[in-house]
Amino acid sequence: MEENEQAKILMHQKRRRQHKIKLGVMSLLLLVLSGVLIITYFMLSKNEYNKYTEDAKVDYKVKLKENDFYEEEYLTENNNLIASLIDNIETSFKYNLNLENDQEYTYNYKIIARTKVTEGTNTNSIYETSEELVSKEAVVANSKNLEISENITINYNDYNEKINKFINLYHLNNTTSTLDLELYVYVTNQYDGQQINKENKVVTLSIPLTTKTVDISIEANVIQNEGEILSKRSEYENITYVLWVGIALAVLGLIIFARFIKYILDTRSAETMYDQQLKMILFNYKNYIQKTNDEIRKDDYKIIQINTFDEILGLRDTIQAPILMHTEENEDRTEFMIIKDGILYTYILGAKEIRQRLRAESAIRKEKQGKRKSNE
Repeated sequence: MEENEQAKILMHQKRRRQHKIKLGVMSLLLLVLSGVLIITYFMLSKNEYNKYTEDAKVDYKVKLKENDFYEEEYLTENNNLIASLIDNIETSFKYNLNLENDQEYTYNYKIIARTKVTEGTNTNSIYETSEELVSKEAVVANSKNLEISENITINYNDYNEKINKFINLYHLNNTTSTLDLELYVYVTNQYDGQQINKENKVVTLSIPLTTKTVDISIEANVIQNEGEILSKRSEYENITYVLWVGIALAVLGLIIFARFIKYILDTRSAETMYDQQLKMILFNYKNYIQKTNDEIRKDDYKIIQINTFDEILGLRDTIQAPILMHTEENEDRTEFMIIKDGILYTYILGAKEIRQRLRAESAIRKEKQGKRKSNE
């Protein structure tokens, strides 16, 4: 009988493990499947992009008037120049856009000469004019590389005299005058109509005016950028249902996983306590217990519920009747009984009952804590 009872307990434990495995495997499969669907959606709906780099630069050299001091006809960069010796300034603007793959685009550009006069430390101009020196109409291209190169010769004296005339006419003092040569480039992706380069003004050459010496400089807004542009939209833009199915499966998987965790937490302590108490009773009092596989017909008896095993053990000593033990096969539940004079004395040891008692005790503790907090 004892071996048969132990086998039943092991069978119950096996069923609990199977239920845990079932919940765990179901939640894992749903989460994996949802992950596959979500990843598949993002992979199929992903657009293709074309990476690019761009850079611009400007070089210049200054042609000198005939003079008795300089043997060179031209002076190049990084030289302080006497303004009265400048004949003209020859500039070379370059812009490069390099794509990773061939792409169809349109481009156009222009070079503007902007003269401005500011007073003191004020950054706002008191006089400003602009002149379009080069204007390139839009051109369609399909290649990896775009190269723009423009050479412009600037008559420095024309700009210098014009600004000098303005300053002398209005008796201005403490002014700063410059001639800015600015290259603007516009490159548009033919596929989606978006502009590729983020900055239109790609390089500026700044030339001082109305000074005895000239220090020509290239401003810091020389472009050196990188990025990516749309080259092909996904053919699977209308498969958002795959994403929603994946999300739904993920939610369902998380719900089942939560049930799995809850089942473990709910059953772990009650089952452990049940197993421990049952083993302790069988180990200490097996000589007083008779096991039965047949369920007692309780309708034939008056039933008196006993609260603890110690009470039913004491009753057994009083009325000198054996303790019967019956374990239910489908639950962690064992019933200890004494039958005497048409009365059935019963004590139930079960995981369900232990769980209910633990929850009731937990509820009482929470209620006491709530009352304690409200009193504080």
